[in-house]
Amino acid sequence: MSKIISALMSVLLLLQTAFPAMLGAKTPADVPEAPDMTSVADYMNYVQEYGAPALDTATFLKTLRPLRVLRLGLTGRLFSGETDGSTEITLDEDLTRMTDYILENTGLDIAVFLDAMPNFGTPLGALATEALHIDTVALRQKILSTADKARAEGSNGISSLLYIFAMFFTVAEKIEIYGVRREENPDEITVLMDVTYRDGNTETVDPDIIVNTKTGHAYNLYGTGLAGSGFEVDIFDLTVYTVVNSWQRKFGFGLLYDAISATNPAFNYVTRRFKFDYAGKEWMLQIWKGNYALVTNGGEIGIYNRAPGSKGGFYQAAGDDEMLTFTMDVYHGDTLLVSKGPVSHWWLTAFKMSPTLYLPDTLTMHFSVTVKDEAQLKALTAAIDAEAAHDVAYTVDGLTVNAVW
Repeated sequence: MSKIISALMSVLLLLQTAFPAMLGAKTPADVPEAPDMTSVADYMNYVQEYGAPALDTATFLKTLRPLRVLRLGLTGRLFSGETDGSTEITLDEDLTRMTDYILENTGLDIAVFLDAMPNFGTPLGALATEALHIDTVALRQKILSTADKARAEGSNGISSLLYIFAMFFTVAEKIEIYGVRREENPDEITVLMDVTYRDGNTETVDPDIIVNTKTGHAYNLYGTGLAGSGFEVDIFDLTVYTVVNSWQRKFGFGLLYDAISATNPAFNYVTRRFKFDYAGKEWMLQIWKGNYALVTNGGEIGIYNRAPGSKGGFYQAAGDDEMLTFTMDVYHGDTLLVSKGPVSHWWLTAFKMSPTLYLPDTLTMHFSVTVKDEAQLKALTAAIDAEAAHDVAYTVDGLTVNAVW
């Protein structure tokens, strides 16, 4: 990953949406130091009660070293003494204040991360453009034009990737990231990036991020999440959550998603599925709890459906008129880790950045689901009763199911 890509991602980092695996392993004051352990059982007992530290910045950066050696070898620069170069990256006062807040509360040091990231863009971007005799100005204009068109059509995620692509292949040497106060709300800033390229030209890039500097709410104007990512952030609460109109909605849910996550060490969760028939469709309510991306504890609730008689494990996300009202609180012991709702949604998530990760089985999720009518209520509660693990207890209040898992 290049320093150019890192520049855009650093904005996401400071909003707690990207590369969360660089959190510092700060030990909470009320957690005792790990005693001498002579067996795996000793370790597991300690982790069961107190959790384990999240991956820290230094450890993450060590994982980049083999990639750097490989990259230098592939580009013929391993023994030439050449370096990756440098892209100067600066943040303004508002953004620096937020990064300092994140550092204080999580241990995530964005400055160290940016300084340590390799600069892919300068050597590789220059190699590609010079070897192919590419007019970087014309190339950049074409890419940015396509990016603007994608954003106008609502494809904000694709648009952001195209902006990165333009900076990568036309080689940025300096990136200034700053916020501009919005006339509609002076408490909010639009995050912009002034990019200076090797060819002498400059460009102002809009990464599609708005931040309320008082509330900490970070979002975009299109309701599709930061930079079209599908996620918004409460910076001051260090919580990441999905928006209703996220790009993930188009892909529904398939069993393959959980299968892939189960093989990825960055995800460690448990899940339950409740399947039922209602209003001429096959439905599934699914819940998850655990830790995600090596630095968050949290949970998810999703509602999906499909045509009767469908085969396989794929379901469509619920439509606007099929969404249900959810609440979710995730605890470790008596400590509330994250809370979200009530909100009408098809996939409610809440991931809280933390210096400590807890085993999924030590987490307790309190959640509620408010359904459409008595028929759906009856079908859902019957599905919960029939679930194999029988570890979800619930009560019913009107059309609301209040459950503990």
